[in-house]
Amino acid sequence: MDKISGLKAGLYARVSTGRQEKEETIESQTEEIKIKITSDNNTLSPEHIFADNGWSGSILARPALDNLRDAIKAKEIDIVYVYDLGRLSRDFTNQLVLIKEIEEECGVKLISLHDINPENEEHGFVRNILGSFHAYERIKIAERFRRGKLYKAKNGVLVNAQAPYGYDYIPKSVGREAGIIINIEEAKVVRMIYGWVGIERMSLTQVRKKLYEMGIKPKKARQDIWTNGPICRLLRNETYVTGLVYYNKGEAVEAIKPNNNTKYKRVKKTSRKLRPREEWIPFTVPKIIEDERLFDKVQQVLEYNKKYASNNRKYDYLLSGLVYCDCGTRRIGDGSSTHGHHYYRCAQRVHRYPLESTCKSRGVNASLLDGILWTKLRAFLSDPVALRSQAVRWVGIHNEQIGGNQTETTEIQKRINEIAEEEMRYAKAYGSGALDFDQFTLLADELKNRKKVFISRIEKADQNHKVDKVLSTDEVDKLCAYAKEVLMEMGVEDRKDTIHDIIEKVIINGSGEVEVRGYLPEFSQKLGQYAKSRNCGVTKCGEVDPV
Repeated sequence: MDKISGLKAGLYARVSTGRQEKEETIESQTEEIKIKITSDNNTLSPEHIFADNGWSGSILARPALDNLRDAIKAKEIDIVYVYDLGRLSRDFTNQLVLIKEIEEECGVKLISLHDINPENEEHGFVRNILGSFHAYERIKIAERFRRGKLYKAKNGVLVNAQAPYGYDYIPKSVGREAGIIINIEEAKVVRMIYGWVGIERMSLTQVRKKLYEMGIKPKKARQDIWTNGPICRLLRNETYVTGLVYYNKGEAVEAIKPNNNTKYKRVKKTSRKLRPREEWIPFTVPKIIEDERLFDKVQQVLEYNKKYASNNRKYDYLLSGLVYCDCGTRRIGDGSSTHGHHYYRCAQRVHRYPLESTCKSRGVNASLLDGILWTKLRAFLSDPVALRSQAVRWVGIHNEQIGGNQTETTEIQKRINEIAEEEMRYAKAYGSGALDFDQFTLLADELKNRKKVFISRIEKADQNHKVDKVLSTDEVDKLCAYAKEVLMEMGVEDRKDTIHDIIEKVIINGSGEVEVRGYLPEFSQKLGQYAKSRNCGVTKCGEVDPV
């Protein structure tokens, strides 16, 4: 192959796992490619080095890869170097799409250090054949690994175990199989938590606070505080009382409702689901909770809380999901139904408990804010002036749509006229003897059917888009009376739906001023600083606060 030199080069590298990232294989790829670029006498600018660290090759949406594709389309790069084509994508179909985009659509040369770089169509065909075999081999290797691990597990060998809190995983070494043993310090914590919940009947919030005060961190210690999820899973983990852990218990799947809807995700299968219980493979480990009655008592407490907690803390926050703090964080409902205190507090103050929050904005009384906002919204929705304004606005938008439909109708009518002209031509041809009767009948029937389709489309459009362009005073008065009647009879859920349809966001700043942003421009307003607030994290018994 003739050496291509003097070109602006781009470099793309990728590793798929955190382990590879730590071992700096991304750097080894980059260095090898840089040597190749230098030997080809091409130039590489720092801004044209694109690297995706810890990204799976099965995912096409990767930030550095997207930046590379943008640079190629912007004609910033003449030639692209990769370690191998698998760096672009592990999916053979996606790999072909990228190769076609880079080479054929953008006219940029693609060089792989460890694949065939085709000089003609035959070489390109061979590269594709080899790529398909590589993809097939990767699938076969993955399947061999899966079946091999399953075989080992069925024969009593512990494979890829994740030790729960209270245990340590001991990897396989010379003369010793892998196993799970008790972590003495963590086991003490497990027994304490079970005692707090099962005997002292502490809430999860109290358990979190107690653990923080004792300086006990979660297993991975990414933060100093525990959250409800890990504690709840710990309390429901049957391993502590049965002494059994399972292999093949769950499988990774793509999340149906992902928490993170961002464009870029390092892993596709971010969720897990349980396999049928008959597929679980058990392994025996030491028990941490010897008293089965304590475990059962904890489950009863959790079920009791699950059944009654919603009633204990129940307050129908009308603005749930809409209220934001001036620091940019969402505010959430927080309070005590026992004493009737309910607040919209910055989520930082709740989720970081018992740590001190970085946001100092005060809580706002939920019942007062809900009441004031609903009163104003109800008055707005039953106000004749506001309703007339919205009705006129709606009619205007509808008429614009009709205008667009009329344009479409004009186009359809034009096609019908063209069909009529074509019918005349065929009739003349039949009359002159250029067409026999069967040919004429066939063509005429086809045109007749086409004309029917267009006529039905016009009739349907006219039927669906008829509207009065002017609303009378009587109609508006009837609408106001009906709206007022409906608003007075609305339940909590209907109020929530109405509020979410009209209000986009409610922002509360540090001084207590409330700004309402709505989808209806006339209702977007500032409610003003209407009440005082109290800077406290937890509502105290017997205290009443207007905000």
